[in-house]
Amino acid sequence: MSGDNGPSGRKSEGGAAKSSGFGNVFSSGKDRAGDAERSAEEIGKGTPGAGDGYWDEEEECVSGDVSAFVRGLESGRDPWHPRQTAHGALDVMEGFLGPHFKNFQTVADGQRKVSEDPGATSGMATSAAQSTAGDEAFRKSAKISDEDQPSISEDVQRGLKGTSYQIEGAVLVAGGMGSSPDVAVDPSLDKAYVVTEGGKLYAVDLATHTKRQVMTIGDLDGSLGTPGGVALDGNGNAYVTDRSGGRVLRVRLSTGHTEKIARVTQACGIRLDETGTKAYVTAWDGKLFEVDLQSKEAEPRQLVERLGTSTSAVALDGRGKAYTGNTDETGSLREVDLSATPPSEPRWVARTSVRRSGGIALDGAGAAYVADHWVDMLYRVDLASGKERDAVKARSGSFSPLGVTLDSVHGVVYVSTWEGQLWRFSLRVLQSPELIEITTGV
Repeated sequence: MSGDNGPSGRKSEGGAAKSSGFGNVFSSGKDRAGDAERSAEEIGKGTPGAGDGYWDEEEECVSGDVSAFVRGLESGRDPWHPRQTAHGALDVMEGFLGPHFKNFQTVADGQRKVSEDPGATSGMATSAAQSTAGDEAFRKSAKISDEDQPSISEDVQRGLKGTSYQIEGAVLVAGGMGSSPDVAVDPSLDKAYVVTEGGKLYAVDLATHTKRQVMTIGDLDGSLGTPGGVALDGNGNAYVTDRSGGRVLRVRLSTGHTEKIARVTQACGIRLDETGTKAYVTAWDGKLFEVDLQSKEAEPRQLVERLGTSTSAVALDGRGKAYTGNTDETGSLREVDLSATPPSEPRWVARTSVRRSGGIALDGAGAAYVADHWVDMLYRVDLASGKERDAVKARSGSFSPLGVTLDSVHGVVYVSTWEGQLWRFSLRVLQSPELIEITTGV
């Protein structure tokens, strides 16, 4: 039976059996290239000028193939000049077409050998596999360590966070804590600590807005009594006043362990100096004390009295002056010069004011932010002139501010309220003449 059985390689018309379908393809290519080369040679032989021709000096004429002689003359001319005869076409055919078809035949033959040689194919596959393995090894070795990862320094992160806080205006950070007379903030840990009249101390994460209760154990029953104020020393300790128990307590924030540091009757407001070694504590009956936090044996030193009834908060300006307020007395914001000996008599900052002074925070630019929970208002007072204006009030809901503190790192003021909420206000917005109105949801 005759005929081509296709790529199975069993039999091919006009040739022997092939080892593979690829062999048929490449051999066929080789055969076609050979046919073309032979055709080019035959054309050359049958074309005038393909023979020999030369100039006979003795006879002074062309001997042999005249066309061949003319072809020789053509080949010696400048190739860029147009030729007047077609003899140059023979040079093109023999100089280009013939070798071209021969090269094609050689390539086809080489491809056929590669296809029929499993070793050659395996070698190429092995080489490719080795290259792939090398790439994989490089990828595994070229790892970026944690140290090489792009990062932002802590200072830059604080700056970015501060910028974010400053443009927020007003933010409800946490709620549901119960009446909260005071708040302290640790910018380095991004946490605020809020005390409640029910004797609880909360740690509030300022970034996630989550809160947890700091459990207290230690002196007596571990209770914080009736807290009036809270301050931080930057070394992992919070200092809390207990008005009902007449105590100043130290709370280790990592463990919740408490211990009594000093006894101050009716202790209420508290702030620490810049070293964190001295506390300034107001008493509900109108006195201001200095407490040495490094010695539990030292008696608190009374600095001034006659600060008025229901004296609550105290704030320090870092330049030797203290400011106190009264929750139940109007026009009660007072200034005391602690650098004088003895400390000066209190000076009314805004004596004609109808405002009550609860929590107090100083912005470092000559103004105080004062809470008045009776009229649900946070107001701003110019310490030099006593001039005041409304800064924050509730558009809807209740907003009875009690504790006020400044985060100077991020440029914001935190306010704790009688409703058990913690609010954050941009200092930049507070310093503008615009009134901030909020919706509290309570």
